This record gives sequence, C-alpha cells and structure tokens, in this order.
Amino acid sequence: MRWSLLAIVCAATACGGPPRQTYDATFTDRSIRIASYAKAFRSAEPALVRGLSTDSRVFARIVPKGMDVAESGEWLGRPFQDPFLFSDRETALTRVRQGYEQIALPHDVALQAEMYIPLAQADDPDLRQLRLDQAAFRRMLDAEDARLERERTLPKAAGDLVRAIALEWPLSPRPGAMHDLESFLAWRFENLEQSLAPNTLSEAEREDLREEIAAFAPRVAALPKAAAAMAKMRKVLDAMWVTPYASEDEAAMDKGLAIYVGSPVSFDALDSALESATRSFDLQIDAGFSVLDEPTKARVRARAKQLLFTAPRCLPRLPVHTPLDMAPPDERAWSCSLVHALDDAKTDLEELAADLALHDAIVVARWSVSTHGPVRAPEVALRRASLRLDLGVAERQHLFRLARARPYRAMAAGVAAYVLIHEGGGRAKDRAHHWRGIGDAPMDIVDQMLAKKPVRE
Repeated sequence: MRWSLLAIVCAATACGGPPRQTYDATFTDRSIRIASYAKAFRSAEPALVRGLSTDSRVFARIVPKGMDVAESGEWLGRPFQDPFLFSDRETALTRVRQGYEQIALPHDVALQAEMYIPLAQADDPDLRQLRLDQAAFRRMLDAEDARLERERTLPKAAGDLVRAIALEWPLSPRPGAMHDLESFLAWRFENLEQSLAPNTLSEAEREDLREEIAAFAPRVAALPKAAAAMAKMRKVLDAMWVTPYASEDEAAMDKGLAIYVGSPVSFDALDSALESATRSFDLQIDAGFSVLDEPTKARVRARAKQLLFTAPRCLPRLPVHTPLDMAPPDERAWSCSLVHALDDAKTDLEELAADLALHDAIVVARWSVSTHGPVRAPEVALRRASLRLDLGVAERQHLFRLARARPYRAMAAGVAAYVLIHEGGGRAKDRAHHWRGIGDAPMDIVDQMLAKKPVRE
C-alpha cells in the first residue's frame, strides 16, 4: 500500500521526468567575446585612473582628504604636488591617454564596429556598461586637458589654483617641510602677482580670488615670506583694472559647458530649458505647499536652505575602479549634492525641500547664463529669475558671485535639475535614484542612460 501511494505521488509530481531547468542564461560566441574584452579593459582601468592622481584634485576624487586617514594613510604620505607645474601635468595626461587608447578598442574586428554605435543603443548589458565606462573616461581626459590649458593662461582660473594649493596643504608636515612650503608659496604668489595685467580678470573673478585668499590667509600667517608675498599680490589685485562683465564669448562658454558639465542643451538654448524646468518645479512646490500649514512650510524652507548651501558632498564609491566611481569634479560637485539630496529624501516634506533647493539652484544657473550671455548686466540677470527662498543679503551675494565667477559650477546645478525633471515632476526622484546608480559622468551621458534601465544598482 505504501509503494502504491508513492507511485501516485511520483506520477503527480513528475518524479521520473526530465530535470527542471534552473537557469535562463544563454551564452553565445558574441557574449563571450564581449565579456572577455570587458574583463581585459577593466583590469587595466584602475591603474589608468590612478595615473591621473598626480593632480591632487583628481586624487581627492578617489581618496577624499580627511577621511579614513588613519586607515589608508595615503594623504599623510603623499608628497606636495605643485599645481603650477603645467608641463608635468600635461605629461601625466598624455601618458594616461596613450595607455587608454591602447585598450579602448578590442583586437576583435567584429567587436570594434560595435564600439561606435550610439551608447544608448547598445543591446548587450555588458557592452553598454563598458561603453559607458569608456565614454566617462574619455570625457574626463578631455576635461582635465581643458582645465590644464585654462589654468596655464594666468591669471585666468587663479581662484581655482589657490583652491588647489589649499587642498595640497599637508595634514602632518614632516620636519623642514614648512620651510620648503613657505618658499614655494612665496614663489607662486609672486607668479600670480606678475600675471595680474589690466583687464585680465572680470570683477567677479577678482572677488572670487579675494575670497579664496582671505580663506587661505590664516594658514600662511605663520610663514612670513609667504604672507608678505600674498599681501603684495593682494595689493596689486585690489588696484588692478578689471572688466565689469565676463570676458569669455558665447562660443567659449558653449565649449566649456560641454566639456566640464556635459550639458545636453547648448549654451544659447540653456536659459529657455532652465526656465521650463523652473516652471515644473514651481508646480511641484505649489502643490506641496497648498496642503501645509505655515509652521510646516517654514520647516521645509529651512531644510531647503540647508540643502542649497550645505548639502553633504558626494563621495567616491569605494574601491574606485572607473571614473564613474569617482567623486565629481568641482564643476559638478554642487549639482551632485543636490541630486543625492533628492534621492535621500525619505518623506514627502524632505522631497519638497529638495525640490525647493533645486528650484533655487536653477535660478542661480539662470543668473550665470544671463551674466555670460549677450546682455551680461547683473541687474538684468536678477530680474530674469527670482529665488523662492527668503535669503539674507550675504547669502544672495554669495550665490550671485558663484553665478558670475564660477559659471560651470552654477550652470551644472541647473542642468542637473533640468535632467531630473525631463520626464515630469513625478519621475524626478526616481531619476535621481537611477542617476546615483550610474555614478559621476557628464550629464548628456547620464541623460541618455536614464532613458534605459539603470546599468548599475
């Protein structure tokens, strides 16, 4: 009787049938060749990324300064790198670019053709991720090349160079290191002073340089030679003639916007795109505020203000293997923080605060476009777009100086908001989450990838 029951059970459950398939993957010759090339490329990629870290600003995107110092000790043992050694920086960039070009294309002729199809049209997930990695790497090299040439033309980007020196400041100086540092600073401040010819800076760029010098001054106070050289440079800076408006033409702005930000919209069409994004965020904010009482609205505004000025910075995804894993460059740092703030929102009120911060970041971006466009008058820029947050005079001046002196950083925040709202306000938070999964990349690449299923969760 027991065996009869067993036979019935086996018949019902197909005990004697063929084994059930436990996987769906199908391995083709093409997929194996793609996987083989991807493995070879990614084994070489981390060393190429590290090859750019002679510039401490790139190194800080891989190993954030002041974080896990006791664990890694990389900043503690790092020698001082002079950002003014433009030839050395160029040599490092050339070496990494040559190394990249040697592995950028597979030896497989059939696969080579697939490396030229549009990124978003790549049908194989491994190939699409590989193409994304390569696009981000090539664009990073282009941006660092452009940064080098811009900083080489002193005193343009003088504020950026002072920020780079501040980043280089040793965490734990070795005996005698401060004497060498004093000589170096005195020499470089003298170089900057000699470059301050009339009308080589705009009024806003001079204010940006003044602000960076003031922030740096306490560190130099104990180094008499460096402090004297800085004071002399500051005196020349205060007396020099400057241009009232930005000196770059619109073609230069369009090129910089493409290189440093990766805007999917050209410079001459950007203000219209940002205005449309502003209206979309206005609808979201108005709908949210319509159901809140005044104390709750005040809390949302306070949170939005906090995000606008002090949102947590974006950190690299460790371990860093590709440019996508790195923290963003300075131009995309503010925008990245705002994107992450929207993704981090856990409640409707937090999401509303992030929307409000993004709205006002768009306003700052529009100020930047206006002050670098055909008109350029500050009063016109302020009339074209208005903040929703009630800020103090110093806070508004800070944002307006950012818009005028560091245009790509300001515009990137607006472009990021435009990319987020591209499919409507209801999709913005979802797109922020997908963007975070992709990593840091020029925003036109991100915009393409957001149209696809995210390639990295």
